[in-house]
Amino acid sequence: MKKVYSFNSELFKITGVQKVVMDVHHAVKDDYDAKIVGTIPFEKLHKDLDIGRNEYVKLRNPFMFRNSIVIVHERKFLILFWLLNKLFFQNIKIVYIHHSMLFGHKLTTKLPEHIVAISDAGIKNLTEYFGVSRGHITKIFNCVRDIHPEPHSIPSAGKITLLLPARINDMKQQVEIVKHLKDKLSHGIKILFAGVGPNYDELQKLCEGDERFECLGFRSDVYDLLHKCDYMLLYSKVEGLPITLIEADMMGTPAICNDVGGNTEIVHNGENGFIVNTWDELASRLNSLTNISQEDYKRMSERGRQIYEQNFTFEKFKASYLHLLSTL
Repeated sequence: MKKVYSFNSELFKITGVQKVVMDVHHAVKDDYDAKIVGTIPFEKLHKDLDIGRNEYVKLRNPFMFRNSIVIVHERKFLILFWLLNKLFFQNIKIVYIHHSMLFGHKLTTKLPEHIVAISDAGIKNLTEYFGVSRGHITKIFNCVRDIHPEPHSIPSAGKITLLLPARINDMKQQVEIVKHLKDKLSHGIKILFAGVGPNYDELQKLCEGDERFECLGFRSDVYDLLHKCDYMLLYSKVEGLPITLIEADMMGTPAICNDVGGNTEIVHNGENGFIVNTWDELASRLNSLTNISQEDYKRMSERGRQIYEQNFTFEKFKASYLHLLSTL
């Protein structure tokens, strides 16, 4: 059985990247001798990744990858695998998953022959900025496992709750969202922030005493929250193909987001949510949500499920990765 290693150095946390690491591992493990490789002891892995002890290998010797397929999730490690092949003839087949828009370090970025882009924006970043030939790129959407949720409930009259589930940092802009919306958001709207991160304390202080904003901290029950909340919110500086938006589609929760990365491949404006691109547009759209009819809300919820089933199921994801690996 051919060995396949999924490599990531940040398995102590959960972001979209770590979720994709696990999805790829589960997609290939029945057909290959598959292991997850990290740089930390097994005991320090995030428990919610649910990695079995027999599935994990801590990186100690890079020559362990000889004659294997390695799926790399971080650009900074591509140079290591390039050197292993170039100088030490390790015969490693490298598949690099391009999770987000990247710039800088162009000359020292050693992109391999096989690259997975998760969105059209990722393909554009690779071809236009890094000069990668389109023939070296395979587009594979991220996925979410279907939990077959009950149909989404209709929002209560005059009251809307939105969930923003993401790491609390500058890139996801939670602090900026509160600062820009404090004086513009009506009192029928409430935003829940689920997650932790470097900006959590600042966000918590900004939300204190304001019933329109609430910090929930880290939550492992995001699906339950998405089902209880009326909309999902994401307003980031940069994105790849956000797992959280796919989760919203799977749950039938309409989403509000901006046009960055692959967002508009998941959220189709006016169909399963809304695209807004300025702070004023965001405030206006959020304040208008109480005016959406029950029929329109139900239509958006059902359309989200359709988009999920057409593009983002684990079964489609698995078939795409198995096909790619079979060509190496």
